[in-house]
Amino acid sequence: MPDSTEPDTQTLSIRKPTVADASHIWKLVSDSGVLDENSCYLYMLLCRDFADTCVVAEADSRIVGFVTAYRPPATPDALFVWQVGVCPSMRRRGLGLRMLQDLAARCPVSRHSYIEATVAPSNLASRKLFQSLAKHLGVQLSECDGFSASDFLFGDHESEPLLRLGPLDGSKAPADTPS
Repeated sequence: MPDSTEPDTQTLSIRKPTVADASHIWKLVSDSGVLDENSCYLYMLLCRDFADTCVVAEADSRIVGFVTAYRPPATPDALFVWQVGVCPSMRRRGLGLRMLQDLAARCPVSRHSYIEATVAPSNLASRKLFQSLAKHLGVQLSECDGFSASDFLFGDHESEPLLRLGPLDGSKAPADTPS
């Protein structure tokens, strides 16, 4: 049962991030204990240069979730989802899916045909999230080579296969967003 002092997912606003959101995103990543930590500066760049392909979830003037994504230069028909973060008290409420649905709706199909992400085999929550997104969008989810464990030379990191959702054709109307 959610803590009654935490915001309800129905009161959320999901919007494009601003540079002012970057420190809050960085703190959410740092506090998560599960997301790969990066510098606050990197989140500033994402919020400034890739705001059109990222979202934040805000409740009671507080960032409670985010999605960072971009269009890879080598595959401009893809939207690559880099990180999805939800504050611990807001997990298991469908917020990750709501943010991805919002992002998919904001990014026109004419600009991308696929949604991609690399996800470790042990990251069952993220795998389930992308399976749910594929179902919502009415598209196939496939898996192929992404990054092997040996690509991470200086750390103990498992492989991250590439999950690919699509092709998106714009013909399916999105289902109602869950509350």
